[in-house]
Amino acid sequence: MYKVFLSQSHNPYFNLAFEEYLVCNAEKNEQILYLWQNQNTVVIGRNQNPWKECNLQELSLQQGKLVRRLSGGGAVYHDLGNLNFTFISPFSEKKVEQNISVIINALASTGIDAVFSGKNDILVQGNKVSGNAFFVEGNILCHHGTLLIDSNLEKLNSFLTVSEQKLRSKGIDSVKARVKNLKELNPEITVEDLIHSLTGKFVPEGEDSVIEWVNEDFVEHEKSKDLQERMRGFESWDWNFGSSPEFDLHVSKRFSWGEVDLFLIVKDGYIVDAEITTDALDIALPHKIKAAIKNKKYDYDEIVSLLESDSVVSNISFHTVK
Repeated sequence: MYKVFLSQSHNPYFNLAFEEYLVCNAEKNEQILYLWQNQNTVVIGRNQNPWKECNLQELSLQQGKLVRRLSGGGAVYHDLGNLNFTFISPFSEKKVEQNISVIINALASTGIDAVFSGKNDILVQGNKVSGNAFFVEGNILCHHGTLLIDSNLEKLNSFLTVSEQKLRSKGIDSVKARVKNLKELNPEITVEDLIHSLTGKFVPEGEDSVIEWVNEDFVEHEKSKDLQERMRGFESWDWNFGSSPEFDLHVSKRFSWGEVDLFLIVKDGYIVDAEITTDALDIALPHKIKAAIKNKKYDYDEIVSLLESDSVVSNISFHTVK
């Protein structure tokens, strides 16, 4: 049985929760295609460090969201000029290759000649238009990825360029590649065109299929509770930040009272150790700062705000990030 699910939601927490729901509830005879879009979102790989992969300050300023997915691979930017696809099926050695053929054939039907390159990229004229990632749960394969149609590449570059803080992480780094929108190759192409093409190439002629639109109100109450729990997981700080690999961070900044260098060790999103050097007159200041930030959630803006406070040289207080 071939099933196609089309998401009407642009909420990344719902879309990833629904994807996980499909993986966990897929039947052995089902072939599933799930098409979805997120708005203004950075999605990082399972083993990545959000502080290293994303300019979190810029993302926050532009009211973007960050979410960690279940698969490995690198960080990507999603907006409504980008179409995400997920293939869910019983695992087989050839299945990813077959899924890629569906995408390439769908692109060909819109006049775009694409090729699969390396382990996870789809290229057109040497430029990346799609990244792919995979994971297997039980014997169910989840193969998902992006298609850049008319995405805001300026935002993509601003969000996926980290700040100047010096950070050394044990996590997996993204591999930067030159990306291009499909709209530059075919000015007439639309998201709706690709949805239609992908659906047509996915379901073989003569095969039974079911097509359903989904959103937060899609399922009956019993299943909705399951989805809501999965959504809360994808929304949580523990999943998106606390699941980060251990990393070392050097922050250097000048304040009205002097210059400070913080050397932090962060594990599971918490500051587990810190060394501080400063030219401030208060010789006890490094001890005060260390006591204030140790075992707290790492948040750059909170630390800067703390050090900018008028009472920093005499009485430091630190509030854990909610």
